[in-house]
Amino acid sequence: MPQNHWGIFILFMNNTIKNVNDGKLIRLRISNVIIFAICMGILEAICVMYIRQIMFPPDGNITNIPITNFNFSVEAIREAMTIIMLTTTSILAAYNVRTRLAMFFLAFGTWDILYYVGLRIFLQWPASIMDWDTLFLLPVAWYSPVLVPVLISIYFIFGSIFIVLHEGNGTKLKFSFSVVLLQFSAFIFWFYSFIINSAIISENGYANAEYSWVLFFLGLALGVSSLSIAYIQGQKSN
Repeated sequence: MPQNHWGIFILFMNNTIKNVNDGKLIRLRISNVIIFAICMGILEAICVMYIRQIMFPPDGNITNIPITNFNFSVEAIREAMTIIMLTTTSILAAYNVRTRLAMFFLAFGTWDILYYVGLRIFLQWPASIMDWDTLFLLPVAWYSPVLVPVLISIYFIFGSIFIVLHEGNGTKLKFSFSVVLLQFSAFIFWFYSFIINSAIISENGYANAEYSWVLFFLGLALGVSSLSIAYIQGQKSN
């Protein structure tokens, strides 16, 4: 390639990198991910409305009776496809590992909240934010009151936007080993809080089910601490 062509190529790449980190473009990417997740949440709520009307005719209201006439393997595939859709969207919307992870959790949190909003609109469920729900089936069934995933999703949304905006304006957070360990530990606490009584609830239904709020708040404390430390360490290194 002639030397002047190399110069044009380098200039193009420099402008591309600069544009990727442009504040307006970052906000546009965030907005598009949120819009996609809102639409996806409402769409999934409509799908679940039809599923529940088949399982709990005529109006789709959930009972405390354990479900025995449902193909859980198909449902697990649906859930896996949902995660793949959120993952591929986050890859397209971001430009490095940190921002792609953040965009994934931004999409996940927005999708999750709008899913419950959609269920409330179309099924008038949940009647209360403390109603129980089956969150996921992979690798085992996850159960909790609706309030729990909503609170975690709010954390995902604000934390993800915080990360992406700092990444875009050049004041990057520093994700040291301790930061990653704290955040991973938060996920472990939350995951365990969902499955700790999984076998009992799967057998007996939601009646008399109890959720471990201690595990939830421990996870939240670890998650917030992780982001705080990442911010402090990032300020020192910038």
